[in-house]
Amino acid sequence: MSSALKSTDGQSVLKRAEHLKQELMKFATTGPLKDEYKRQHNLFFELANEVDEREAESMLDWFLFDWFDPNGEGVIDYFLDSHPDLSEEDQDILLDWESSVDSVFEIRSLDKNSLQLKELGETDKFNVITTTPLDETPFKRGQFIAARLLPLGDRFIFSGLQFIMPDRQSAMEALEMRRALDALDSPEAIENAQREQCSAFCELFGCEELTVPSSEINSTLQKFQRYVFAERRDPETGMTPAERFEKEFGPELNVPDMPPLPDILSSAGNVTILCDDFDGIVLLPDFQRFRSVFESKAPEKVVPDWQELVWKYVKDPDIPIVAFEHVAEKFPERVEVVLSKLIGDKDFSLEHLYAVLLHYKQPVDGLEDLEADRQLWDLFDGNSNPAQTRGKSKAKAASSKTGGNAAAKKQGAAKKAATSKVNSNSSKKTAAKSKPAARSSKADKSKAATKNKPQAAAKAASGRGRAQKRAPQKSASKKSASRKSVSRKKR
Repeated sequence: MSSALKSTDGQSVLKRAEHLKQELMKFATTGPLKDEYKRQHNLFFELANEVDEREAESMLDWFLFDWFDPNGEGVIDYFLDSHPDLSEEDQDILLDWESSVDSVFEIRSLDKNSLQLKELGETDKFNVITTTPLDETPFKRGQFIAARLLPLGDRFIFSGLQFIMPDRQSAMEALEMRRALDALDSPEAIENAQREQCSAFCELFGCEELTVPSSEINSTLQKFQRYVFAERRDPETGMTPAERFEKEFGPELNVPDMPPLPDILSSAGNVTILCDDFDGIVLLPDFQRFRSVFESKAPEKVVPDWQELVWKYVKDPDIPIVAFEHVAEKFPERVEVVLSKLIGDKDFSLEHLYAVLLHYKQPVDGLEDLEADRQLWDLFDGNSNPAQTRGKSKAKAASSKTGGNAAAKKQGAAKKAATSKVNSNSSKKTAAKSKPAARSSKADKSKAATKNKPQAAAKAASGRGRAQKRAPQKSASKKSASRKSVSRKKR
């Protein structure tokens, strides 16, 4: 823990934490992340008939501490990067908040401005401080509450709303529901969901690949979304997901209209919806023309602007690498010929396909030379002589997907909505809005100077790449002073 937090008066630290929390909320809702916040907010509330004020605050709290971009960067990371002049103490507070604790607790004891909580089903105890006198809150010894705690030195503070459970049984049910929902975040659950998506797509359309004009992509996805949520029945329960949602949480699950297409899809002539065993459902602009480039020995006759089209597939981070995988599986030699000519490297081979794509899709300061990326790839792939390993099986590389994975997005939004409903339905009353919080342990996370490029190469080289577009789990282990120092030096 920071020595500044040890020596500073508790109430002044609380006020400083409260100010930081307000700044963080303002940054998330009105700063550079405002569009992403609005998108997540819309996904959340499109599943409900009306916006509940408590759910809205819970959703914002989720966004502050549990949302991450494809590179694993959260709101706090963006905030720190945008505020390089923050004091060391403020940086320490924010870095500690990356280890927030969102769970169900039993109130073991209360004092004037502090209370001790014990996490339900665990042995961990938390000393929570607040600027609100506890005799002005509905808290009582022996109650059970669902809450998020933020570390502040060797103690904690509340974040967002706290939901009081009527009894132990309700608290245990809420905890079990939380754990069940958290299980949806596991790699196995995500892979299962992707396989289910592909199965549902094939059931509805009778194929694994469907190409439609860009003007029809929204209506096609809307039809698929409606089938997944409102028409497809579970063989065991005989219920649709919408019926299960209504039975569990009360309100009807509305299937909203699709959002506007991103430019890369709306400007395409045709869009291909592709089911992939690893990536699930992806959207590929002008994929039929792209594939034609590799099917022909004279691509300039078939696709006059073939170089522009292939460069778009190479460079655009929103076009997943799976597009190249599908053509490389059928036309490996043509992929080598085409890319060799495109990048001006007569020695290019499929062994370095992922190195080239990662180089352009995820550029990193200090690795401007493509050869440096190849050497990095060989280092992680264990290739002392890449030419000798040309026949090796393809590895899987990290990729980001287009915005077309609609069912997966809706599943994530449903999870957020369900979590909030669990809190609301099992609580008698909500405590007053709290002041920010803190904890002594820190997340085992620091931002490397090269961001995620080495990790992506390592995953791809080990055959576990093209991992799900998810943020790394935050651990509760203590962050060392040296790692925190590295993080500050970067800023």
